[in-house]
Amino acid sequence: MKNNIWSALVGLGLLLSSTACQPNTETKQPLQKKQANTATIETNIVSNLTPKQEEWLKEAKLGEYAPETQDWEKIEAAAKKEGKVVIYSGSSRIFKIQEAFKAKYGIDIVAYDTPSDIQLEELRRSHKQGLYEVDVIYNNDISAIANEFLPHGLVWNFVPDTVSDSLNPNEKNPVLVQRWSSRVFIYNSTHYPDGAPIDNLWDLTREEWKGKFVLPDPIQTTTEANVIQSILQHPEEMAAAYEEEFGEPLTISPELIEITKKMSLLGEPNAATEWLFRLVKNKPVFSDSSGEASDDVGYFKEAIGMTTFSKMRWVKSGKYEWQPAYNLKPVFGVSYPTFLLIADRAPHPNASKLLIRFMMEEGFKPWNVPGDYAAEQKIMEEQVKQFDIPSFDDLNTWLVDPSYVYDTKYTYITLYRLIQESQ
Repeated sequence: MKNNIWSALVGLGLLLSSTACQPNTETKQPLQKKQANTATIETNIVSNLTPKQEEWLKEAKLGEYAPETQDWEKIEAAAKKEGKVVIYSGSSRIFKIQEAFKAKYGIDIVAYDTPSDIQLEELRRSHKQGLYEVDVIYNNDISAIANEFLPHGLVWNFVPDTVSDSLNPNEKNPVLVQRWSSRVFIYNSTHYPDGAPIDNLWDLTREEWKGKFVLPDPIQTTTEANVIQSILQHPEEMAAAYEEEFGEPLTISPELIEITKKMSLLGEPNAATEWLFRLVKNKPVFSDSSGEASDDVGYFKEAIGMTTFSKMRWVKSGKYEWQPAYNLKPVFGVSYPTFLLIADRAPHPNASKLLIRFMMEEGFKPWNVPGDYAAEQKIMEEQVKQFDIPSFDDLNTWLVDPSYVYDTKYTYITLYRLIQESQ
């Protein structure tokens, strides 16, 4: 059973109350793993709202001013008067729904394909300057959203009541989850037709894989950092995996002990930090993106890679082939939510609500690919059948812990830099 992705938010929840327009209904047929990863908390309260924020929330019918019932005829009419909606999207697939949304509602989507961390930096700076130009945030940096942007009233949650019954509680509180994404380990299935050539993360530290493990630079983007941080959060599992692989208890490298002595904040070395130390020593190849990592494995026969699970949509038999290493121990990958939120004082709040509903329903089509799991239950169940993939419940992945990765960000960067310098 996976760790609770929202457990670290319970303390935060004590400070929060509902800002989402959502009924208190439970999922009728909850999926076991998602339901098990649900914490009972409230959406956040933002104290000390400014008069202008209060006025905007009232007009937008968000936060404490959200009505019990959503009148979609009125929302659509108001949205058409607004005429457009501006979205920061962490996925370039946003451009694939512009025409369909325009055809249905007569409303333009002004989209910017922007990485999650850059989105939030732009939103933070603009907000301080009193510039409110973006409406919707399509993002996967749950740690920053949960620990900064929600508590400070920079974003607001909105859950369309048309999909609420098809979501588990942790998919609508504290944020509306549109899909679950993962970073996973892959291998070239043409070169290895009998299955993955590795069965343990510690295999990546062996000499035979030196210079043959491809992944995006693990400190260049938030997602990549969160993946490695999530592995570092599980030293006991990494220790057990080492002993299973090598038949003896792990011995910490003297070099790593010296590194951690340089800063007390780094703490005592353990199996997870030892894995990272040996991995970096084994000269992994850093790609510019998860797509490039996917390409390297698809075309380079002997490589192992870490990429976005949804890149499976690129696989073409006989030309470009890789498969997920599903049975990897102690974990196959790291999963995280991709969510939709309305920016504080969005100039087009009704068009924002309409777009969010569209992206949860018929507008989900560009993300309906193997490896991207819809939060909406019926869509997800159809995906499992259509793509012949394991259910999200059965994936052996660890979930990003929002508070852990937020609190240990700079510790991780320091540790990683010191390990690099020691090589």
